[in-house]
Amino acid sequence: MNILVEYKDTSGIISNRTYNLTRLAFAKHLAIAGQGYAPRPQKLMRTLGMFIHYSNYLQRQAFSNNHFSRPPRILSDPTEQGQFSTLTGKAIADFLSKKIDGSLYTTNYESVASRPLRGQRPDLVAFTQNTQFTLEAKGRHQTNPGNMANHKAQADSGNYPRKFSVACVSYNLFGQVTCKYHDPFNDNIPFDNETFQRVTRKYYAGLADFLEQKYFKYQEFDYHGEKFYEIELSYQNFEKLFPDEFPFRHFWHFEILDYYRPRLILPKSIKEYAETGLTNETKPFIFETKELDNNIYIDNDRVGLRIR
Repeated sequence: MNILVEYKDTSGIISNRTYNLTRLAFAKHLAIAGQGYAPRPQKLMRTLGMFIHYSNYLQRQAFSNNHFSRPPRILSDPTEQGQFSTLTGKAIADFLSKKIDGSLYTTNYESVASRPLRGQRPDLVAFTQNTQFTLEAKGRHQTNPGNMANHKAQADSGNYPRKFSVACVSYNLFGQVTCKYHDPFNDNIPFDNETFQRVTRKYYAGLADFLEQKYFKYQEFDYHGEKFYEIELSYQNFEKLFPDEFPFRHFWHFEILDYYRPRLILPKSIKEYAETGLTNETKPFIFETKELDNNIYIDNDRVGLRIR
């Protein structure tokens, strides 16, 4: 999918860009963007359920033609469509924060707030190597982005210190996916290394559980000069992990898991990250999509997916 992006920088200069979002990249960002918990093996059933639930919106032919698919009329539900649009807006905002501003990690605003939240707040907080910024993420099926001034105001709300704030609105989701990524300027503030280490330590500690569970097989591999773990995610793993909570082992979607053989990719340094978190010395992993790499995606945070 090619996303048409109107980028407005801190000087107010607008440029038009195009970013390619693969299905694997969308899967990774949809599953994790804005989640307030650390991903763990026990929570993968929620992720699997999300993709089954929204499968009607993710048909391959529509995706390759730069838009999402609508469910058949008999299955159409405006509430569900709104929920999918909201999740998609967060996923695309997370993806573009990595591509445009080079963010290394994002989390939901609630996880960094130092006091009880009242009133408006942005959806995401993103960390680069030397600063943090906030994002208000919107997803709309309508053919217009709505009131950008209101979106920018919400991006700049809340009390968490940030260098700048971004309003990222993805719209026309069922036509030609288009996005306005507007970057209003804010005060320059010091990098919050303490919070960055805390939230990333929790993030990688949850993912490191995959290496500790005896039910998941994994191996090491090299990719673009770095070492990673590749962990098999077959339904047999989940059946062993949840022996009393896995009544649907014969459903068709588990056969699809066997066909695609999805694997979770984690950095070789994940145990170190789980103990100390990331610091401003950690550089993002730069993954460049190539035609031969459509079966793999690794995000800036070095977490990714691979299929057969």
